[in-house]
Amino acid sequence: MTQKELTRLVKMADGIEIQMLMAKFTQYFDQFNAKKIYEKLLAFDHPDISVEFTECGVFEGPEKVKAYFEGIQNYLDDPSDKRGWMAMQNLANPHIVISRDRTRAMGSWDVLSPCSMMAASYPSNERKLTAFWFCGRYCNEFINVNGQWKLLKIQLQSFFKSSIDQGWIRQPDCLRFWGNTGVKPTRESKLWFYHSDAFYSGEGLYTLGTQIPDECPGETDQDAVCVADNETMARIQRAADIQEIEMLQSRYITLLDAFSMTGMMEKIFDKDNPEVSFEMVEGGEYNGPNTLAFMNQCDAFMASPVSKHGWFGVVDLWTPNIVISSDGKRAWAQFNAFAPHGMDVSVYPGDERKMTAYWFIGRYNNEYIKVDGTWKILKNRVIAFTRPPYDEGWIQQPEARRITHDYHTYPDRPSRVVTYHPDNVYSGDGAHTWGPFLPDQEEV
Repeated sequence: MTQKELTRLVKMADGIEIQMLMAKFTQYFDQFNAKKIYEKLLAFDHPDISVEFTECGVFEGPEKVKAYFEGIQNYLDDPSDKRGWMAMQNLANPHIVISRDRTRAMGSWDVLSPCSMMAASYPSNERKLTAFWFCGRYCNEFINVNGQWKLLKIQLQSFFKSSIDQGWIRQPDCLRFWGNTGVKPTRESKLWFYHSDAFYSGEGLYTLGTQIPDECPGETDQDAVCVADNETMARIQRAADIQEIEMLQSRYITLLDAFSMTGMMEKIFDKDNPEVSFEMVEGGEYNGPNTLAFMNQCDAFMASPVSKHGWFGVVDLWTPNIVISSDGKRAWAQFNAFAPHGMDVSVYPGDERKMTAYWFIGRYNNEYIKVDGTWKILKNRVIAFTRPPYDEGWIQQPEARRITHDYHTYPDRPSRVVTYHPDNVYSGDGAHTWGPFLPDQEEV
């Protein structure tokens, strides 16, 4: 292998590691654990460190950033305004450039997230629990510290925060994040708010956020010299495993769209493994041989046109978060699921079945196993946090649909239901979080 080929593979591994770092970043926020973000993911003692979340201001330098994250943690631990809290971060379109010497990197991720918080939705000044869309972009900088990538500069740009009932044309900014942390920013944020009266074009005054450059500057102008030692090859192998698992899960979605559950079992599950299992939201968990019997009946149901008028069930996966075991034989992964659906269902509180457009907001929480060098799905679990009608949102009606399988094969155990509700309190010390969560890479 030439030095050029090896460097290309190492940079591929760098990019995958940076993507997984951002996945952990969002997971820790779901766990209301800003302290873990600061201690494990940030280059917290570097003089150039900075953090900028939307319009909260720019915090620069180790002391200021530490105080800011302590303030964030104190806020997350306070349950007083966390009733009905939702702040799931869906990341897409990763764009990462790595410096020639592999000391620095820059990356951007688009963000489209369903949220709910206490807010004074314009034009009112009354604070109430409000469901809204957050649309923005991360433009971050990273630094390689002793072979590990760390966040050096975080910038979250906010394009719009739009209430579910009005949309981003009528109301592009339904609240402002001022960040009540007790820490004064170094300087104010630059604002990137969308407005329906602005002109957006390549030659216009307004564009949608900053763009990362084609090349990332490093500490030097020299190309990195990579060595094909055991540690380097293990990093490359782990990155390849992560990429293969992402493609495997995409293959799962393709087969799901093709209404081919038995094909899914034959092609991408370790179907003969006694540990194999399938759990779909509240429909129950099927284990071992019972899993294949359940899939057969799923195919029979999907083949029938009954209740399929206007059926739409595309599943979009966001924010891949994947951990590989130390021996490289097992893996655990989560994918946020944020998807438009349309089905013939009974919308609460009525009992009349009718065609309903709704959002599926949840998560895949899966386990994988390597069989003869090929990754297979071992345990598939689909979690539904909320399935609200598209025009009502998750506060007015968080659960427009429940899946009950009227099949001859009954589940081996009931599903573990994790359902969002606007009366639940979500905080670090509260009763509800957005789990379950994956272990960290060094823990497996």
